[in-house]
Amino acid sequence: MTKAPDSKGKITLIPAIAIVLGNIVGVMIFLTPPAVAKFLPQTGWFFGAWIGGGLLAIAGALALGELGAMFPKAGGDYLYIREAYGEKLSFLSGWTSVVITFPGSIAAMAVGLCFFQGPQVFGPWVQKAVFSTHIGSYHYVLTWAQILALGVIALITAINHLGARVTGWVQTTVIAAPVVLMIVAGVAAIFITPAGATPKAVADMSTNPFMGFFPALVPVFFAYAGWNVTTYIGGEIADPGKNIPRSLIIGTALAILLYMVVLGVFVKAVPVAAMEGVPFLPAVALGRLFGASAGILFTMVIGLAIIGSLNATILAGGRISYAMAGHGLAFSSLGKESKKFGTPATALWVQAGLAGLLVLSGRFEQLIAYTVMVMLLFSALTVSASIMLRRTRPELERPYKTWGYPVTPILFIFFCLAVVAFLFYGAKTRYEAIAGVIITALGYPAYLFIKSRKGS
Repeated sequence: MTKAPDSKGKITLIPAIAIVLGNIVGVMIFLTPPAVAKFLPQTGWFFGAWIGGGLLAIAGALALGELGAMFPKAGGDYLYIREAYGEKLSFLSGWTSVVITFPGSIAAMAVGLCFFQGPQVFGPWVQKAVFSTHIGSYHYVLTWAQILALGVIALITAINHLGARVTGWVQTTVIAAPVVLMIVAGVAAIFITPAGATPKAVADMSTNPFMGFFPALVPVFFAYAGWNVTTYIGGEIADPGKNIPRSLIIGTALAILLYMVVLGVFVKAVPVAAMEGVPFLPAVALGRLFGASAGILFTMVIGLAIIGSLNATILAGGRISYAMAGHGLAFSSLGKESKKFGTPATALWVQAGLAGLLVLSGRFEQLIAYTVMVMLLFSALTVSASIMLRRTRPELERPYKTWGYPVTPILFIFFCLAVVAFLFYGAKTRYEAIAGVIITALGYPAYLFIKSRKGS
């Protein structure tokens, strides 16, 4: 079994909660509400989808809390699938996480931060092209935002290189300001009447909410993604038997409450039925409530939230290839630690390099879309590991047992599979889902290659 990196100090409960909260509360809560409103323009159903998605994340956190307490090691999903189902499936899980999911998420957040928040802080030049060319029918454009994104990724990776204690301290500091200001904005919005004309409704209010619920869960699911982050760094959590479950459950619950505050602010200024037609919802909503002068302040708050999410994602992602290398399922260099800081330095910088390539490619959104279905499937598979291990390895010590077992893990698995079914059924997402399967399948020849190298 992979030992945890010796990080010269453990992450205690409060920083662990901050890591979970920061990994959840990133750019998606500011970008996905219009996508949810497209399918559920009715206010009650709109909030119902967000609450339902949050409860789904809580159900997953309850199940993974048991696994994290049982196996307080680096690796997360990869490790639990390995323990329950064996090496091949765990390799495929790790493959998708290492090659696309984590680097793609890091790239998307970094570019989103620089492209949307950069102009408010540095000026409009951030969105201008540095280089442009045509390759056949494909038009490639490199912007200053992409170059800045490379610097952001390098800086936050360097912070993670310094050790888990430093990372946890940075996370607690970075996430505190956005949380406080979002709560203040939510309370203030209660007493403020929005200025200017109310945006007109563009959605079809006759839309059947039952037909729109599962499509709406797709963006909601990604807005809550990251609730399992402390399971990837289990060996670096102090008193993991208690603090891993607590960090998952408390961090996710706080994210749900914070999301309700943020969505309440948005809905106060922009009706749900009008959200789909708004170009950048946070700017319009906050401008109507607090005036244009508050725009830069809130832009910085959103930027801090994204930095917090980036920090937590980089922290977790580097531990997957590190754990795989420890099992002989990745190049041994990925398992090397920094002699000074005890962190998986090589894995962190390889991850930064992959994310950088996606930033430069300009195709990272499509790569993430390809893996939507795969991420859902492996999330369901990971949670099912808690059920499998109850049956196959009942003798293992369980410092924490899933509350509501087996109902909570079964509900999580059901809704994940229901969304997967929608992705295959939907005409606009079918090809991305198929491509996700193909990308995952490419992991099998990679597995055979690595096994052959190990054997030789």
